[in-house]
Amino acid sequence: MIGRISRFTASRWGIILAGALIGVLAPLLQKLGNPPNMGICVACFERDIAGALGLHRAAVVQYIRPEIIGFVLGALVAAVAFGEFRARAGSAPIVRFVLGAFAMIGALAFLGCP
Repeated sequence: MIGRISRFTASRWGIILAGALIGVLAPLLQKLGNPPNMGICVACFERDIAGALGLHRAAVVQYIRPEIIGFVLGALVAAVAFGEFRARAGSAPIVRFVLGAFAMIGALAFLGCP
């Protein structure tokens, strides 16, 4: 069963269906709950979660965003279900952390999220 699903999601129609589903759900989520100027902005969501955890005191952006939790848990469940989950570490973790921090700061400062 899993192999059949995996073949479908890798096929042309699976990719088209996934794109259509995201194309319908993203504006729907925007309309139902996100602020008007924020679509699926991962950098903004991370900023909001940092505020909810008490790492900054800007009251407007202190909210646990369920989208981030859904992204992480959904990716974990999909990887485990399809047998692709492997915990591994990369090289140069400090360099990766610093570059990630610069990318997030750039996305927030220059409104780089879609």
